[in-house]
Amino acid sequence: MNEESLKDNVGLWLRLLGFALIPLAVQAFWPTVGGTLGMMTPLPLAYGMARRGYLEGIAAVSFIGLVTVVILSAGQGLYFTLETLPLCVGIRWTTRFKGPMFKPVLATAVLVGVTVLASAAMYGAFTDTAPGELYRQTIQSMGLMLQDLSGTAENMVPEQKQMLELWPKLFLGVWLATLLLMVTFYSLLVRGWMIAAGAMKSDDSVLLSEWRLPFPFVATFIAFASLFIFATGIARDVALNALLPLGALYGIQGVVIAGHMFSRWAIPSLFRVITLFFGIVVFPLGFALVGLFDTWIDFRQRWPLEMPPPPVT
Repeated sequence: MNEESLKDNVGLWLRLLGFALIPLAVQAFWPTVGGTLGMMTPLPLAYGMARRGYLEGIAAVSFIGLVTVVILSAGQGLYFTLETLPLCVGIRWTTRFKGPMFKPVLATAVLVGVTVLASAAMYGAFTDTAPGELYRQTIQSMGLMLQDLSGTAENMVPEQKQMLELWPKLFLGVWLATLLLMVTFYSLLVRGWMIAAGAMKSDDSVLLSEWRLPFPFVATFIAFASLFIFATGIARDVALNALLPLGALYGIQGVVIAGHMFSRWAIPSLFRVITLFFGIVVFPLGFALVGLFDTWIDFRQRWPLEMPPPPVT
C-alpha cells in the first residue's frame, strides 16, 4: 500500500467513524434522542467493512464500543459491540451475496439475535440478574424512550397510549421486524454506495427484484395467523410477535412487486416514490398481503417486463 492509498483509507475511516460517533455524542447529553439516532451508527461502520474488509471493520466497531464504555457504561459498550459486530458482518455479506436476498437477511437476523441473547446471558451472569428481570428492565427502558419521544400522557393521542400499553407484549416482534427491515435497507444503501464508489459492479450482487419467499413461509404465516385469531392469552401474544417479522418480510416482497409493476407501466419516478411512501406509511398491511398472495399469483411471472428489441445492426 503506497502513501497516497494509505491517506485515502485513513481519511475514509475518519469520516465514517466521525459519523458513527454523532449518535453517541448526542446520547451523552440527550439519552432519548441519542438512543433513537443510534440506529444509524451501524450504517457507516458496515459500509467501511464492505469497502475495507472484515478486520478493519471489526476494529472500527470495537473502537466505537470502547468509546461507549468510556462515555456511557461498560454494560452499554459491551451490548453495543456484541450487537453491532454481527449486524455489520451480515450487512457486508448481504451486500455482496449472489443469490436470493432474503437468505442472508434472515441469516443476519438469526446471528444478531443469538449474539444479543448471549450478551444478555453474560450480562445477567456478571450482575446476578435473572433473565426475566433483565427482560423487564429492557422493555421498561425502551418504553420510557417511546414515552419521552411521544410527550407527556396528556399530550398523547389514543394510538400512542395504546402502543405504550401493548409495548411489553410486542417488544420481540417489533425488534425482529425492525432488524429485518434495517438489514435489508442498509444493505441496499451500502451496495449503492459501493457501486457509486466503483468498488462493486452493478451486476456483482443480487438485485432486490429477486426477493421471493418460498412456500414454507406461507404455511408459517397462516399457522400463526390462525393462532392469533382463535387463541387467547400468551399463545395469542406469541402469534402476534411472530406475525410482525413475517409481515415485514412479505411487506418487502410487496414493495418489490409494486416496483416491478411500476416499471412495466412506465410510471414516472416521482410518482413511484410518492405512492410507495404513502402506501408504506398509511397501509403497510396492503404490501404484506400483496407479497403473501404473490406465492399463488406470481405477479412478476404473470406480467413480465417487456424487454426492448435488440438494436438493428
